[in-house]
Amino acid sequence: MSSFVTKDGCRLEYRLDGEGPLIVLTPGGREPGEATAALAAALAERACVVSWDRRNTGSSDLFLGEAARSEQQVWADDLAELVGHLGRGPAWLAGGSAGCRVSALTATRRPQAARGLLLWSASGGPYGCQFLGFNYHVPYIMAAERGGMAAVAQTPFFAERLARNPAAGERFLALDPLAFATTLKRWNEDFYHRPDAALAGVEDAALRRLSLPALIFEGNDDVHPPSVSRALARLIPGAEPAASPWTREAWTDRFTGQTPGTVFDLYPLLAPAILQFIARAGA
Repeated sequence: MSSFVTKDGCRLEYRLDGEGPLIVLTPGGREPGEATAALAAALAERACVVSWDRRNTGSSDLFLGEAARSEQQVWADDLAELVGHLGRGPAWLAGGSAGCRVSALTATRRPQAARGLLLWSASGGPYGCQFLGFNYHVPYIMAAERGGMAAVAQTPFFAERLARNPAAGERFLALDPLAFATTLKRWNEDFYHRPDAALAGVEDAALRRLSLPALIFEGNDDVHPPSVSRALARLIPGAEPAASPWTREAWTDRFTGQTPGTVFDLYPLLAPAILQFIARAGA
């Protein structure tokens, strides 16, 4: 793994594999970059693939950043800085779920970083927004308000983050728990379902202004319903819709634990269509 430091002082870890057109993979949820390792390996046969740990994930810094931006906006700006740091951009921005939202948001906020978009598992809709907003924020808000930062540090998510990044422990525990809770409540606002934002946290009007090739795989589960991916394909001018390479049952069974493994095990199925699309677009 390599690392670089963002303009606001956050250390981010990333990995490069392969040669060819530059693709930056952003995983879903708050998973580390290694979650997309199987897809990265499949794409690296014909592309240069970047996997990265966003701030507050994997081995990158635990770092809340400035108060004015949402977490998705922070990740989007970090992604643009990463592309600039590599000096090989613009890049194909690729991702599912949170990775889809961050890639699309980066293209709207920092268009110079984006060669094109490769998106799947587009999240939104009333249920999807409620589900994600709660899971990303509410357990940690409640922990902070009930037991301070020590209680937050004991939650499974942050305990794992601190285990991978022990140097951040003292600074994390010194955070004001009420300020921490306030920040997460503001981040949660990105997940209020809005009629002018089919993709959670990304305004429809900003997507309509994009001018770049985009491949949109259809969603087929309750958090990533087909209505959102179809709206995304309509909103981005010239976007190309594509069928999901997996079934609803295949995704749901892995997400709920009824089938061994994780939903990331399905991601290599995306590689053929992605590589064909990039080739048609002329890299």
